[in-house]
Amino acid sequence: MLNRLERLTQRVGGSNELVDQWLHARKELLVSYCTLVGLKPNKEKHTPLNEKALDNFCHNLVDYLSAGHFHLYQRVIDEVEGANSPIKLQAAKIYPALELNTEAIMAFHDSYTENDIDDDNAFAFHYALSDVGEALDARFQLEDQLIILAFDRSHHEDKPPANEEHLARPA
Repeated sequence: MLNRLERLTQRVGGSNELVDQWLHARKELLVSYCTLVGLKPNKEKHTPLNEKALDNFCHNLVDYLSAGHFHLYQRVIDEVEGANSPIKLQAAKIYPALELNTEAIMAFHDSYTENDIDDDNAFAFHYALSDVGEALDARFQLEDQLIILAFDRSHHEDKPPANEEHLARPA
């Protein structure tokens, strides 16, 4: 995910301050996730979870999701609003998938910020953390599509796209 973020940043970085801020926030979220995941469960039974790392990740997660839904997505969609209908339709299809993704991620957040993690649920927590990683990966792929649509639209306004193949999807 960090490598894909770096490639996207190299491609679109500096073209739009809002997108630059968005990608920076994503990097902060990914770093906090990696810090949390990097805490391998120790063989000692009474090793406490690093609550600070979990709190930091959850804080970054809520900030990132909120910024996307309440600020960024609509602005990106507005940028492609004048685009021809295939681009506008593609942008319109991405948003509902992001809403479903948000619900899945927030279920993790709500579950593990309201309940203590102990020996009884530590195993389930690590599975849930893995699931959140997969959900974040899927989310970033969807967001990348929005970013690329807006970027391509703003950099090729005079030339309508021949087809969707011109949109290089991040690997």
